[in-house]
Amino acid sequence: MSKLALHGGKPVRTEGPNSTWPAWDEREKEALAAVIDSGTGQYGIGEQGTKLEEELAEWMGCKYALCTINGTETMTIALKAAGVGPGDEVIIPAMTFIACPLAVLLAQAVPVLADIKADNVALDPAAIEANINGNTKAVMVVSLYGVPADMDAMLDICESHDLLLLEDVAQAQGSAWRGKHVGTIGDIGSLSFHGAKTMTSGDGGAIVTDDKELRDLCQAYRQFGTPFEGSEQDYAVTGGNYRMTEFAAAVCRVQLTRVNDLIAKRNESAQILDEMLANVPMVKPLQFPEQVTRRSYLNYVMHYDAEAAGGVHRNVFAKAVKAEGVGLGFGYPCLINELPLLGGPLRERDRDRFFGRKIDYASQEFPQARDIVDNTLMTIHQSWLLADAQVVRDLGKAMRKVAENIEELKDEPRE
Repeated sequence: MSKLALHGGKPVRTEGPNSTWPAWDEREKEALAAVIDSGTGQYGIGEQGTKLEEELAEWMGCKYALCTINGTETMTIALKAAGVGPGDEVIIPAMTFIACPLAVLLAQAVPVLADIKADNVALDPAAIEANINGNTKAVMVVSLYGVPADMDAMLDICESHDLLLLEDVAQAQGSAWRGKHVGTIGDIGSLSFHGAKTMTSGDGGAIVTDDKELRDLCQAYRQFGTPFEGSEQDYAVTGGNYRMTEFAAAVCRVQLTRVNDLIAKRNESAQILDEMLANVPMVKPLQFPEQVTRRSYLNYVMHYDAEAAGGVHRNVFAKAVKAEGVGLGFGYPCLINELPLLGGPLRERDRDRFFGRKIDYASQEFPQARDIVDNTLMTIHQSWLLADAQVVRDLGKAMRKVAENIEELKDEPRE
């Protein structure tokens, strides 16, 4: 066996991935120059924003798409358009990005946290059921890292309890469940074009739906309360200005032309890693159920089994892999209820703006999410998945090397 680099051996790699993210080139530059030459960067006056919405709806396989400034306002707008407001409760996962509870609070509703499942790092259906009460109005299901949630279960729960199903697919654009893009399965979907996402214009977002009334109301909330042309009525709502600029739309349109190729490349890399890690006892790549008919990896996701590693903790394993020239991520560093937004101390003036049941978030426990955050989850960034096949094989080699030398790490301190 080769000596671990952590203990003075030769590392598997001495350079990072030979790819970069975001994946931009001359086409984005030309698109931006065309907007400048057009004389307008404003949505609705130029054509980039509306064309992107048409093209995005076609790619997603839905009737309507509305582009916005980011993937947080998309969710706030969607909730408001669906009538969610003061006193209403929205069930969200205990492990997710802060934008999820923020969107609920900005709609003046109450976020209710529920535990997640390890097999898809998404909402546990049993935990959703346990949190439903007379004030529950919606479920915000989040598909993290490109891994779809159990959409069959989400639909069953929401239909049986007459709840809005809002899909946050900021990290799973392009993934499909039973042949449908995630984001188009529930009542309304939210996409993000932030710099870390599958497609990026630096920032931006989109709302997708097949429901014309929801689309019209989202348009009104997005743009000063003004309705879409062809709306059946003039909606008097307290809308803001959340339109995407022509510049961001132009970049996104170019991104849309290459996204399928990038998804395919990520899948090729993931298949290499699946094969190389199949017999590594402490590393368990996430297994996709047969209902997932297309995988769109944002990151490559694994669970770590400390028992199979003889008690060596995940963080020690990752430290040794990093010394081999490969960095592993752990996902989110804490649970949502541990952030000041919910766990306190939130500024009193802000806290008093929210309405409904007062929840002692800080005292809540979510054992499955807790174990995932602290002990099991490991991720590989998409920049590695877009690298050459040999670079990807080096990722597998690094983890296999550490696994083969796991006994050497038993006395290594956890950091």
